[in-house]
Amino acid sequence: MSDTQTITTAEPPRDGDGRLFSPKVVLGMIVAGVFAFSAFVVLSTYAPDLQSGDNGRAHALSKSAIGYGGMVRLLRGLDEPVIVSRRDLGRDEPALIIFAPESNVSRDAYVKAAHLSSRTLVILPKWTGALDPRHPGWVGDLRPVVPRNLAGLLKAIGVATASTTIDKGAAPQKLVGAPGGPAEGLVLETGPIRNLQTLSGPGLAPVLTDARGRIVLARRMPTETYILADPDLVNTMGLKDIRTARAGVAILRALRDDKSGLYRRDTGRTIAFDVTLNGFSRSRSVLKLAFEAPFVGATLCLVAAALLMGVHAAARFRAVRRGERAWALGKDALIDNSAGLIRMARREPALAPRYAELQRAAAIKALGGPRAGGSRLEGQALTDFLDRQGERFGAADSASRLDEDTRTVRSLGDLMKVAARWHQWRLEMTRERR
Repeated sequence: MSDTQTITTAEPPRDGDGRLFSPKVVLGMIVAGVFAFSAFVVLSTYAPDLQSGDNGRAHALSKSAIGYGGMVRLLRGLDEPVIVSRRDLGRDEPALIIFAPESNVSRDAYVKAAHLSSRTLVILPKWTGALDPRHPGWVGDLRPVVPRNLAGLLKAIGVATASTTIDKGAAPQKLVGAPGGPAEGLVLETGPIRNLQTLSGPGLAPVLTDARGRIVLARRMPTETYILADPDLVNTMGLKDIRTARAGVAILRALRDDKSGLYRRDTGRTIAFDVTLNGFSRSRSVLKLAFEAPFVGATLCLVAAALLMGVHAAARFRAVRRGERAWALGKDALIDNSAGLIRMARREPALAPRYAELQRAAAIKALGGPRAGGSRLEGQALTDFLDRQGERFGAADSASRLDEDTRTVRSLGDLMKVAARWHQWRLEMTRERR
């Protein structure tokens, strides 16, 4: 066994025709890349709109105990027209729009969201808690919000002088509609409500009061803005009792309908739960415009044009041809480059004497290198010898005459003529003539 080992470098695997990748594999990679990039752009554009919103907070997208997702589902089950709005409704103003702002909402954010002329219901927050790590979207360890922490929110909605009060304990409630309001004559029986929250303050007209006359639902005069002090009347926690669920639906219908149609279900009027104040606003962007009508047609045309350009390029150009070396190698390249330089300098006529020497050398070699007295012939003696041999062989030209004509070459045409005569003379002297 040899003491030395030969180390070979493994070449990358190739398919049958010597290519690293088959066209099918390359096409599949291109299609997968284009699809992945397109999906990334679309999903990035609509990522905020694809959020479920089930984060355990008090809004219409939340299915937790303090959220209002259950009320939205209940109203839809009762065939009530209800929507969850993530955008500015603009001219599509609903009959009743419901806001559930958190305690830290600003005045500017509320005014910007509630600028519509629709009847507005603001639900005050009541509970604070932590997310349940075992159940995503759930909350636990609920505790009542401290009334003084709602001062900023009350100021933001325009009732800075109002205040809230929280009772201790849990008990069924009897709510009565105040005279002159949209709930006039309405009596609602609820299930047990923990820590009933009520509202009081100047500029507030009672709409619903409890058995002790405290305001549960108030109207901010002289606007069409209503404030619900206790959210347990409409949140998922309250819906666990059928009496509270009926009371919550009756409150929303009463605020939506006219006084004359208090108990009439009008499916043509919409209740909207706004979630823009809860951080789920549907923003507008240039990319969204590209994927929405009427600009989506132009986007599809651009995609189709790009696909056709790709197909056209692949079918027309095929594989890329390898480029040649800028500087060729070998004797042939050296000869071509030298000839090109001589041609560019227009020095071809100066080559006539050198060409004549080559032809004379070929003839002398064929004649065996003539000698005289043991030494080679040179100069005129050699020319005379070549002339005598040319006469003996029957050459058409003589070496002396060709030398004279060579010295008179001045142009490329003269060079070609003399070169042809020298070539013919050599053939005759070396017996190469056919």
